[in-house]
Amino acid sequence: MNIYLYTLLTYGLTIVISFAVVGIIVGVNKMMNKLNITDD
Repeated sequence: MNIYLYTLLTYGLTIVISFAVVGIIVGVNKMMNKLNITDD
C-alpha cells in the first residue's frame, strides 16, 4: 500500500472522527438547553 495514500486515509479518518465528536457534543448541549437542565 502506498504510504501517501495510507497517511491521507488516516488523516481523513481523524478529521471525520473529530467532526463526529464535536457534532455529538454540540447536539447534546442543544438538547440540554432545550430541556433547561441546569446542574450548578
